[in-house]
Amino acid sequence: MCGITGKYNYRLSEPIDKNLASEMTNVITHRGPDDMGSYFNSKENLFLGHRRLSIIDLNTGHQPISNENDTIWIVFNGEIYNFPELKNQLVSLGHKFKTNSDTEVIIHAYEQWGIDSFQKLNGMYAFALWNENNQELIIARDPFGIKPVYYFVNNNTFIFGSEVKTILVNKEVLRQVDTSALYNFFTFTYVPSPYTVFKDIFKLKPGHYLSVKKDGFKTERFHFNSSVMMNIKNEGQLIEELQEQIFNAVKRQMISDVPIGAMLSGGVDSSIVATIMSEISPDPIKTFTVGFEGNFELNELKDAKFIADRIGSEHYDLLVTADDYKDLLPFSVWHMEEPVATGSILAYYMICKLAASKVKVVLTGQGADEPFAGYPRHLGEYYGKYYRNIPYPLKRYFISPLINSLKRNEQLKRAIASLDEKVTEKRFLNIYNTLYKDLTNNLFIKNGFDWESITLQAIKDWQQDTLQMDNLNKLLYTDSRLSLPDNLLLYGDKMAMAVSLEARVPFLDLELMRFVESIPAKFKIKGLKQKYLLKKAASKWISDEIIKKKKIGFATPLDNWFQSSLKNDIEDKLLSEGSAIRKFLSVDLIKKMIEDHASKKQDYKLPLLSFLTFEIWYEKFIRGF
Repeated sequence: MCGITGKYNYRLSEPIDKNLASEMTNVITHRGPDDMGSYFNSKENLFLGHRRLSIIDLNTGHQPISNENDTIWIVFNGEIYNFPELKNQLVSLGHKFKTNSDTEVIIHAYEQWGIDSFQKLNGMYAFALWNENNQELIIARDPFGIKPVYYFVNNNTFIFGSEVKTILVNKEVLRQVDTSALYNFFTFTYVPSPYTVFKDIFKLKPGHYLSVKKDGFKTERFHFNSSVMMNIKNEGQLIEELQEQIFNAVKRQMISDVPIGAMLSGGVDSSIVATIMSEISPDPIKTFTVGFEGNFELNELKDAKFIADRIGSEHYDLLVTADDYKDLLPFSVWHMEEPVATGSILAYYMICKLAASKVKVVLTGQGADEPFAGYPRHLGEYYGKYYRNIPYPLKRYFISPLINSLKRNEQLKRAIASLDEKVTEKRFLNIYNTLYKDLTNNLFIKNGFDWESITLQAIKDWQQDTLQMDNLNKLLYTDSRLSLPDNLLLYGDKMAMAVSLEARVPFLDLELMRFVESIPAKFKIKGLKQKYLLKKAASKWISDEIIKKKKIGFATPLDNWFQSSLKNDIEDKLLSEGSAIRKFLSVDLIKKMIEDHASKKQDYKLPLLSFLTFEIWYEKFIRGF
C-alpha cells in the first residue's frame, strides 16, 4: 500500500519543476512513510513520484521500478495477490526479474501482454506505467475500485495522484465546486466516478485505464464481467465451492512480509475472515473492534469479544464518544478530500488508528453485503415485482395514507416509491436517493440543472452489463461498482492510509467475485433470509448464534447525537449567514429538517450529515485557499 503521483506535460514538453514534484510527493507521506522515490524522463517533461508503505519485498521493493532496459517505468499503489503465479509464468516466457516484488510483475506482464495484462491481475491497485518508447503514460484502477486514483487534464498538462492533495499543489488547478457533481453528492451522499466535487478533477472509474500521449488522452475499460448465471440445483455442491473460494481468497490476501491482523465487528462477514485467518496463521492473530460510549443498543463489542475468545486472537477494542465525532470530523473530511457522508467513517478511522499501533496490514469484511444481498434494499428489489402488481386504488387509498401517517417515515416513503417504479434505472435512483423526491425538488435552488438526469447517468453507466441479469443481480452488480467503490471502499482506503495502514478486502477477490456474481438470486435471498448462501457457507467457521443474529452493520449513534449533543453544532455550521450551503440549497428547508429530526418527526440523519460534511469540506478545500 502506497501513494502515487505524477505530472506529464504531454503537449509542449515543458520540464517539470523539481521542487513542485517534491511537494507533490511529500503531501502524501502518510500513505507511505517508509520510503520515497521519483523518476524524470530524459526530456524531464514527465515525473513519477512514490511514497512507500513496505509490505512485500522489504529490501528491494523501492519504487519507481523499471524493466531491464529502463524503457518502461511504474509507480504502484496496492497489492497483486496472484503475483507469484504470474511471475512463474513470465519467467517461463523468458522474463528476468531483479526484485521479489509484485510491482515488477506488472511491468513484465505489460511487456508480454499489453493492456490485456491488466485483466490477469487479482488484487487492489492503482498504478501509472510510463512507456519511454512511444512516450505514453497509462493509468489503471482495479475492477472494483478498491484503490482510488485522481487526475486533472488540460490542453498541455496531465496530473494524477492517489489523493487530490497531490493535484491541488499545482497552480494550474483551480479550486472550484462542480455543481452537477454536488447534486450527485446530495443525492447519493457520495460522488460516483468519474466525477468529484472539484471542478476538472476526476476519478478513474473501476476497471478502466487512461492513456496519455502527445496527441491527447483517452479512457477505456479493460475489465468486463464475464460471469454467466450458473444453472445449478445442488445447493450442497454450491456451498462447498463457495467455502473453498472464500478460504482461498483469505489465504491469498494473507501474503505479507510484515504482521497482519483483522477488523472484527462480530458480524458474519468479519467473523468468517478472522476465523479463517486464525486457522491459517501459526500464531494468534490480532483483532480490532470499535464500540460507542453509553447505552447504544447496536454496540458489537460483546459479539466481537465472543469471536475473539473463540479463535484465540489477541483482541483490542475502543469506545467512540460524541465529542470524538465532533473533534475528528474536520480531520476525516481533510483526509477524505471529497465529501462522503457515511456515519461510520469516524469510527473506522479510530479503529484503523488502533490497528496501526499493532500491525501494518488488516483484513476486513467489507464488500460482502453488495454481491451477497445483505441490505434491506436488496430484499425490496427481490420482492418488488409483487408490490407493483397490487391494484393502484389499493396502493393509493390504503397503503400510501398508512405510510404517510407514520412518524420518521422518510426512508419508508423512499422505499415505497422505489418499489412502484417500473423503469429499472429510475427505480435504482429512488433506492439510492437519501431524500424523498418532493423534498429534493424544494431543497435544490433552481439554477438550470436537471438534477434527476445528472444523477440517473451514474446508474445508467453500468446498466449495459446487466441486460441478461434478474432484477436483484442487476442491483447487486450496480452496488459493487457504484456505491461500494465511491463510498465504503473510498473511506476504507482514505482512513486506513491516514494512519499508514493497509486494509485488504478478501470478499472482493477477483476469483471469488467471478464466482459470486454467477450465483442466481434464489441462492442469495430465500424467504426473508438475506445472504442465504453465504450464511450457509459460514456454518463451517462460525456458530449459528452469530449467523442468525440481526444484522447491525457498522452502525453509529448518529441519529441520537443529531437530536441532542450535536444539534447546536449543525445549526451553527449550516444556518449561519456565511454558510456555503446557502449557495446551493434552501436554508429555510434545512432549518425545518434539523427541527423535524430533533423532534423525531422524521429521520434526516443522512442528509443532515451530507450537508454538514459539505460545509466542512468547503471550508477546508475552497474557502481556505
